[in-house]
Amino acid sequence: MATVIDIDAHLLRRAHENFWLDLDDVSPGPGLDGREQVLFTENRRWIGRLDFVRMRPAALSQAVVIGDRLRGRANILRITLCNYRTARYLGDEAAFYESVGVPADDIARGHILFDDGASFDDGAGFALPDHDEPTVVADVAAGASTIQMDGYLGRNIAVGAFFSINDFLYRVEANTDGAVTFNPPLRQAATAGAQVNVTYPKVQVRLQDKADWRPFCEYFRNGQPMTVNVIEAFDR
Repeated sequence: MATVIDIDAHLLRRAHENFWLDLDDVSPGPGLDGREQVLFTENRRWIGRLDFVRMRPAALSQAVVIGDRLRGRANILRITLCNYRTARYLGDEAAFYESVGVPADDIARGHILFDDGASFDDGAGFALPDHDEPTVVADVAAGASTIQMDGYLGRNIAVGAFFSINDFLYRVEANTDGAVTFNPPLRQAATAGAQVNVTYPKVQVRLQDKADWRPFCEYFRNGQPMTVNVIEAFDR
C-alpha cells in the first residue's frame, strides 16, 4: 500500500500552485461538412503544478528526504491548498469576523443587531458567524455533483473556491445557501456529518514523472526554486 507523505507548507513554501481538471476525449476528426463530434465520458482528474521558492537549508533537508520517501511515483504527496478565494478561519476570530464584513461594534458587542439597530426583547441579537468547518447535511452517493453543507463557511463558500472531503479535491461551480454544485463529481460516497475542509482543503497526488522531485543544492547551501508536476491519486 502506498505511503502518504505530508508537506510542511511553512517550511517548503510555494510561490504558485495551480490545479486543472484534465480529461481524455475521443474524436474521429472533422467530417466532410467540417463538423466534428467529440465523445466524452466522466474521467476528469486533477493535474497540478507546484512552484517552490528558493529553499533555505532546513527546507532543502526536508525536500531531499521527501524525495527519498516518495520512491519516484510509488508513494503519495498530500498537498494543502491556499484557498484564498473564499471565507476561511485562520485562527484569529477578530480577523475572521472583519474578513466576512462584521462591523467592529457587533464584534465588541458579541452579537449582530437588526439593520435598524434594534435587538430582540431580551437585548440579544443574532449570533456572530460560526467558523467551524462545514459538515455534510445528508448522505450523498458517489458520482453526485451537488452536496448540502451546513455552517457559515459552507453556506458562503465562493464560486471558484476549493473544498475537500477525505483528501479528494473539488471546486465550487455554484452555491445557493449551502447547496453546492461542484466539479469533478464526488469520488466516493459521503455520509451525513462528514467533515468538509474549506479553510485547508487537501488533495493526494503522485508525481507526473519520477524525475519531477529533484531538489538542487546550490554551492552546498541553499536549494534552487523547484517546479513539481503532479496528478491526482485515487488510492485510499
